[in-house]
Amino acid sequence: MLRFFKLLRLSVLQAFNHDQFGVAKAAAFSAIFTLFPAILLVASILAVSHSTLTFVREIMYALGRILPPGTGASVLNFFEGVKPRPVRMLITTSVLTLWTASGVMISWMEAFRKAYKIPKTWGTVRERMVAFFLVVLAGVPMGFASFLVAFGNQIETWMMFHTGHEYGAYILGMWTAVRWIIATLTSIAVIALIYHHGLPRTQPWHRVLPGAVLATVLWFTATILFGTYVRHFADYKEIYGSVGTAIALLVWLYLISLVVIVGAEFNALRYPRFIFGTYSQIPAAENDSSTAVS
Repeated sequence: MLRFFKLLRLSVLQAFNHDQFGVAKAAAFSAIFTLFPAILLVASILAVSHSTLTFVREIMYALGRILPPGTGASVLNFFEGVKPRPVRMLITTSVLTLWTASGVMISWMEAFRKAYKIPKTWGTVRERMVAFFLVVLAGVPMGFASFLVAFGNQIETWMMFHTGHEYGAYILGMWTAVRWIIATLTSIAVIALIYHHGLPRTQPWHRVLPGAVLATVLWFTATILFGTYVRHFADYKEIYGSVGTAIALLVWLYLISLVVIVGAEFNALRYPRFIFGTYSQIPAAENDSSTAVS
């Protein structure tokens, strides 16, 4: 544990040295422009498919566990007010979401290169194509998790119907645990995929999983702490007025981006010498960390 916390401290220090906080700001800026087109796309698809309000509330319940306090109600009103839109509108929104989400990936890939001290070798077009690929690749496990969330009540009801009501409390507890496990594994899988493919050469899975697990733990911890701070100590609406919810959301996205970047710095320090199968020149701080974990 002492080695782990020393490596975590060095990861945060390296984030300062590599100016990763500025990169996290750029990623958060792109992310907030991604979130609302994505919500519009999901709401439009639900409206076209004539999904019931129960599905919407299930999704909003899950988002409420993640988004900062106050944003859930705003998004729910947005969901309830959206009507079926033409296919052309859905295509345009999909393209916009893909483009802005790729901007987040590009910022993160820049942060990964800084963490591993790798010069930029991809051209602008290829980098954008890789970013598109990462967005689509990350969307697969996220889509699967969203499907389970949307149909969570139906699955739970089916299980209770076929097992008997006397086991209802056990099934409820089991399904709640399964949802948390799904959320955790989905987060680890998505972040590991981004770490795995976010550099000019893919890295072995065992070298990206530690940072992905750390980023997931820090993600949940930062969300809980920031939610507590907003709920009990800070009132963004009092300071920023009608845009207070958007400001809180932007700060939360900044924290999430910073968490992902710190996870990459952790991986770079955990395996500091491995860059594309060669040995790199690493600073003294990283040499100390590699000695600590060896």
